Amino acid sequence: MTKIYYLSSILFLTIFFHSHSLLAQDSLEFKPTGTIIAKGFLDYSTGLGNAEHTSGFDITRAFLGYNYKFTRTLQAQLVVDGASGKVSSGSLEVYVRNAFVNWNDKNFNINGGLIGLLEYNTQELYWMHRYVLKSYQDLNKMAPSVDLGASFEYTFNPFITADLTFTNGEGYKKVKKDNSARYAGGISLHPIKNTVFRIYGDVYNHSEELRDALPTGLTGANYKDQYILALFAGYMDKNISCGIEYNHLYNKGFIENKNYYGYSVYSSVKVAPKFRVYGRYDLTESTQPDSFKEPWNDLDGQLMIVGVEFRPAKQLKISPNIRNLNPTRNKSEQYFYINIDFNL
Repeated sequence: MTKIYYLSSILFLTIFFHSHSLLAQDSLEFKPTGTIIAKGFLDYSTGLGNAEHTSGFDITRAFLGYNYKFTRTLQAQLVVDGASGKVSSGSLEVYVRNAFVNWNDKNFNINGGLIGLLEYNTQELYWMHRYVLKSYQDLNKMAPSVDLGASFEYTFNPFITADLTFTNGEGYKKVKKDNSARYAGGISLHPIKNTVFRIYGDVYNHSEELRDALPTGLTGANYKDQYILALFAGYMDKNISCGIEYNHLYNKGFIENKNYYGYSVYSSVKVAPKFRVYGRYDLTESTQPDSFKEPWNDLDGQLMIVGVEFRPAKQLKISPNIRNLNPTRNKSEQYFYINIDFNL
């Protein structure tokens, strides 16, 4: 964790001195500007058939923040989320979602602070309907979407981009010093127009504070580093977006052979100026040490979703959709949702 703070400090100092020298050069050509950020995800859902007893309204995102551009290459952003979690009483908790500095110049893109991570940014882009449902890694809690640390991206040419990330590893809801850190890297390839192939991997160092409890029969020697392998292929043009991904998490909770993996396939098609139709299928499986007597992952199974998106204005999306959950492969549940995304 100490390494991350050193790296972040060096990053901030580098950006500061570089931007200071650029301010004088750009003062006559560039005018600093600020933008208010306001975004929310709302939904109504009701169960069908076996799940007809379940219904209600929910809010899953409530962003409010500010972005300020100091120069053409330097900006800072602060965002709070009023719907990141709930306490036992059901009331919402407020978290700082982003607090970072970004420097983007020529082929470099560098972020430092409480930053959005890169492990499934590309997948969310090609899925296109994050307000309806999280992408596979996020939905299955493989890794946090925001964390404290630094990220570095470099575009070698129009065909190859590489990225490195060094973070705390616990996400933005648990920002604290400990002996654990996550090291990640990815490569994105664009061999032909409108396509992308991406490979990503990370290693999460284990520490005593973060370990899951061992069942009877296992010893401390069974604690190992946790790591992820992710593969993605996608296609996108002005009318069609589709993707397929494979994700594998090894040593969940730092317990050796406590793994899970899965596939996600999705597509979104523009059928009219304000309408899109979309569909998605997820499959998740898990493995476990021999000493585990019962399956540990309640997210195993299948998920299917089909829906329609209506965009009456640039700032508003409305999507009715139907979902089929089959967590045990023998008892499925169906739900009807109406999801709303507003972005001011």
